Amino acid sequence: MSRLNRTGYNNAMAQRLIEELKELIGFTPGDEKALRSVADGAAPHLPWVIERFRGVLRSDPQAPAMLADGEEFSARHKQALEEWLRSLFEPPEGEALDHDRHAPGRAHVLVKLPQHYVITAIEVARQELEGIIRGLNPEGAGRILGALRKRIALELGLVLDGYMQHYAERIRERERSAVEAKLTRAEHLAEIGQLAASLAHEIKNPLAGISGAIEIIGEEMPPDAPHRPIVNEILGQIRRLDAAVKDLLIYARPAPARATSFDLNEVMRRVLAVVRTEQDMQNISFEFDGVGTKCEIRGDETQIEQLMMNLVINAAQASVAGDAVHITTSGDEEEVVLEVADSGEGMSPEVLRRAFEPFYTTKAKGTGLGLSICRKIVEVHRGAIDIDSNLGDGTRVTVRLPRMLD
Repeated sequence: MSRLNRTGYNNAMAQRLIEELKELIGFTPGDEKALRSVADGAAPHLPWVIERFRGVLRSDPQAPAMLADGEEFSARHKQALEEWLRSLFEPPEGEALDHDRHAPGRAHVLVKLPQHYVITAIEVARQELEGIIRGLNPEGAGRILGALRKRIALELGLVLDGYMQHYAERIRERERSAVEAKLTRAEHLAEIGQLAASLAHEIKNPLAGISGAIEIIGEEMPPDAPHRPIVNEILGQIRRLDAAVKDLLIYARPAPARATSFDLNEVMRRVLAVVRTEQDMQNISFEFDGVGTKCEIRGDETQIEQLMMNLVINAAQASVAGDAVHITTSGDEEEVVLEVADSGEGMSPEVLRRAFEPFYTTKAKGTGLGLSICRKIVEVHRGAIDIDSNLGDGTRVTVRLPRMLD
């Protein structure tokens, strides 16, 4: 039974390749016999060929660290090269042929050595071996040299095939690992979402009761009551908790989009009217180029308003007093484009990479769900959302939405 090597490519398949290559280059049993006739004479000279071979590999910028990886690695590398060189003159027979024929190609993938260095090293080895054979001056030297060239061509084909097979397998392994990691993460996020939704429902009703009770207490207090500021602070914290609960519910169990036709610019004007009333937004200016114009779109107006609100608040929170948040809308017959830009600190590459990750935030307050919710809304509307940001250069979020949502 043929054994599968690490690439899933069995030795029977390798043997078929060998026979095919032999036929293509005309390598015959007579060529094998010719090479065997000089095997003993060439053996003492192989250490020099090995050093020349390794010298070519060392010329690769990555190779010195790899080839200088301690005496143990160097000894193993030299031994492997010597076995390979000997096999050129005395190819394995019988059970020995069942050895992995792709070992050299696979080894060079593992040490990340580029193919062109491997090919060059093999060519250098051929030149050195030809010089050794000429020095031995055997009978039928021309035939032996011709057999060596065929044998090197055969071996080069095997090395490149092994290189290709193992390199392809490495890519498949990485792709599998990436997919598995994404699936695992998706499962974890789904579990977190379910937990968040359950907690949100458990919190929402008691929170509404507490809020109502505190409001009644506040209404019964005289305007100059010493505890009125405390009551107002409690109500503020309750509103903050309520907003967090709403975010959890929207993320965990988003409602399906209900398509209607509406003016995107009108929705943005409503959003800005609300945001401008917030106490901590008073020193931020909002520049909107859609004032007095229309931008018709068909989609879920409530969800799009939530999207806009999140983006505008994020931009405002990234700004400092005196900064401006710039909002533009544009489009053509097929799609509309919404851009929200700030001149804040911007994001580092790591923060930018994780910007849409649920529950990830660099803010002191917040659930870290704002951008995750934005992306879900955009995906429901079959659109696209991108972030362009660099530290010190602010952030620009671009949303593209089709004009029509079926």
